[in-house]
Amino acid sequence: MVQFLKKVTSDIYVVSFELFKIMIPTLILVKIAEIYGLVQVLTNLFGPIMTMMGLPAEMALAITTTMLTNPYAGIIVLASTPGIEELTVAQTTILASFILFTHSVIIEAAISRQAGLSAGATIIIRILSGILFCTLLNYFFSTFELFDQIAVLNLPEMSMAPTLQQWIIDQIRGLIFIQFVIIILITFLEILRLIGIEKIIRLLLSPFLKILNIGQSASTIVVVGLTLGLGFGGGLMIKDVKQGLVAPRSAVGALIFINLFHSLIEDTTILLLIGPSLFTILIVRGLFVFALTFLLIKIFNNLPIDAYDRFLFSRSIHNLNKNQT
Repeated sequence: MVQFLKKVTSDIYVVSFELFKIMIPTLILVKIAEIYGLVQVLTNLFGPIMTMMGLPAEMALAITTTMLTNPYAGIIVLASTPGIEELTVAQTTILASFILFTHSVIIEAAISRQAGLSAGATIIIRILSGILFCTLLNYFFSTFELFDQIAVLNLPEMSMAPTLQQWIIDQIRGLIFIQFVIIILITFLEILRLIGIEKIIRLLLSPFLKILNIGQSASTIVVVGLTLGLGFGGGLMIKDVKQGLVAPRSAVGALIFINLFHSLIEDTTILLLIGPSLFTILIVRGLFVFALTFLLIKIFNNLPIDAYDRFLFSRSIHNLNKNQT
């Protein structure tokens, strides 16, 4: 029990420090952008894409924030976004889905690049996959009039037009709220690790990963990425690819999959705060990612070798692949 508490406390400190180190400057930059009218520019720029996905243009700021940072910062920005309380479950499901596809995309593209998949390919695949999935969801929800009730939000209360002093108070309140979420989440994740959640997920995913031609060594890393996130999974992939334990093409398939579907417990739990359909953002999205990854691997494997290497391999792994062949 003492060891468990030490591990949880240490993880809470490390995660909180790393997140707040990014979130606090980001929230300040968002406020500056708001003061100088850049938020409206962003809204106008991404408005057509938001409309295509069935979301208000005002959601563009929160989505951009999560793309550049993480879902935690996006949650705080969302809490102060006008009209957030009017979103339906269909809209929060679409919003949560897009965030799950595209959050931290720049940072995680850099990790993927080190592991073998080029940063450009990572960013393009994740953003276009998110737009495609959310556009399909919007069409399906609208056609069959699904989830049209107002979503139940569990977000910190924020003033819609605060003074600077009130804004500071709101952000502190939001950060305290996120700290409580981190404490609960880290504790829950550690309990799941103790009961062997990785083994259960590996058992469930094994037949699917075989269909994707993801080998045994790469499949272990996929499971780590799914449970602990791309940082952990990508880190292991970097090591194993450079040591020749995972073939570069197998690494590319695995990286496409975990870029589109990772950190299932943590990220999904955070986004439940905005009241989406859990079945849709977890099960339906998972099936979509599996089918899309299967299709992409088939398409990419039929490309000429030069085109495959140029588009998909990062430069360091391209050189490594040349040496291995």
